[in-house]
Amino acid sequence: MPVIDFEQINTAEFHPHANVCIVGGGIAGLLLAFKLGKAGTDVLLLEAGGTSLEERSQNLYAAEMANAVHVGTMQGRFRTLGGSSIRWGGQLLPYTEDVLHPPPETGLPQWPIAFEEIAPYFDEVVALLGANELPFDASLLNTLGLEKAGFNEQIRLRFSKWLPFSRRNLTNTVGKQVAAMSNVRIVTHANVLRFVRQEDRITAAEIRDYSGHAAIVTADTFVLSAGTIESSRIMLLSGLGGNQTGRYFHDHISVPVGEFTGRARTEWLRRLGPFFVEGNLHTCKLEASSSLRKQHGMLAVMAHIVIQEPEDSGMAAIRNFLRALQHRKSGEGVRCIAPLLRGSLDVARLLWSTKVRKRRSVSKRARVLLAIDLEQEPSTENCIRLSEEKDPIGMQRAVVQWAVSPRERRTVAQFAHHLRTAMQEAGLPEPQWFDGVLNAEICTREFSDTFHAMGGLRMGTDVASSVVDRDLRVHETENLYIASCAVYPTGGSSNPTFTLGALTLRLADHLLKGK
Repeated sequence: MPVIDFEQINTAEFHPHANVCIVGGGIAGLLLAFKLGKAGTDVLLLEAGGTSLEERSQNLYAAEMANAVHVGTMQGRFRTLGGSSIRWGGQLLPYTEDVLHPPPETGLPQWPIAFEEIAPYFDEVVALLGANELPFDASLLNTLGLEKAGFNEQIRLRFSKWLPFSRRNLTNTVGKQVAAMSNVRIVTHANVLRFVRQEDRITAAEIRDYSGHAAIVTADTFVLSAGTIESSRIMLLSGLGGNQTGRYFHDHISVPVGEFTGRARTEWLRRLGPFFVEGNLHTCKLEASSSLRKQHGMLAVMAHIVIQEPEDSGMAAIRNFLRALQHRKSGEGVRCIAPLLRGSLDVARLLWSTKVRKRRSVSKRARVLLAIDLEQEPSTENCIRLSEEKDPIGMQRAVVQWAVSPRERRTVAQFAHHLRTAMQEAGLPEPQWFDGVLNAEICTREFSDTFHAMGGLRMGTDVASSVVDRDLRVHETENLYIASCAVYPTGGSSNPTFTLGALTLRLADHLLKGK
């Protein structure tokens, strides 16, 4: 069925009803629409943006910063069909048991679902996205006959797999299949202002376009999948979720802790550098084991190699060209042609390295850094709330209150010390550690968010401390569900998108059982 542009129809005659109305056409929304639509469910998918990125749509994401600047609020969100997948790195790495049920010594909340309830859906996400089926843990090295790194049991090796650029934008893959389904209607430029609730049910959603035209949408079931911050904003504007709505906002935070040079650079790239298998790039993560976290009460934390190519290099030109294809920006691709020609030697080296060596090519001028990423501890101080200022379509803007805590800084310093010991025991050369990493209990380096916004509508069994239950249904509301990283009680150290995909497909099965 063709995509319907809400701005191009007679809104006075637009009174749609569906079995399931999905709010948000990003990664979660498209995966949910695909599975429900394939099962024959009548689905209405409301996307606030258009079929491509628009400045006017992005401007609606402008928010106030009440504390430190959360960069991902503007740079990590995309109000368009496909959502963040239009810029997504395509990294897949599942959460582990100790993320859902962290050691009690950490003082972190437990997820209300068992790991075994999510695990089967990881394979389903892999199949839908077209990734290879190789393992994510250290057994991958044995499978491929690669050299073991030799770290002690306190450091857990896992490997992310990255989708090729051609499969990262879900508009081009899953989205095309959804748009072709006769029982799925996609409506763009349909900004949801709020939900209408009567007793214990949502009876309608109010939508508006950029010219002020409005309509009412009804459905048997509503699923909010507009991303963490926007989903929290819509819930706040609807007066739903009680005083827990918007609380416990969190992200992954990252800090470079050292640089590999000389022999250390060569050895780390040889033994733990990125490599290609069956079209997917694989990168190594050095995670704190559950026992290490238990021993020191640490947050989930991991280290990884970061390769920074100079912007004037052929390698950067290749990256920018591939991103332009992912973004579906032909103009950006054309502008990359001249830099590609200038960097033809790098292009040839990349092709040879990828096809023959099966390794990611790294230019001589590239910096090879060691970074540490970690979750944030749950805090009521980090939250999403509403501003008095309104955006151009009349919705109160979001206020993002966010900061890095002393405990998070302490976890980085602790883990850096454990990494150093593990490197020495494994016979791996150390990086040149940056000042402020090893010489203090609390890391004094500058941290950044990683555009992995989570929390605000967290999952739990207690109505007094959570917004949704184990099935992602809003407490005390019969027919409203949340498919978003906003439900995460904790963040782990892995990219959250893969686990969100698994939770979303699990939600689809739950909704199908209730038909």
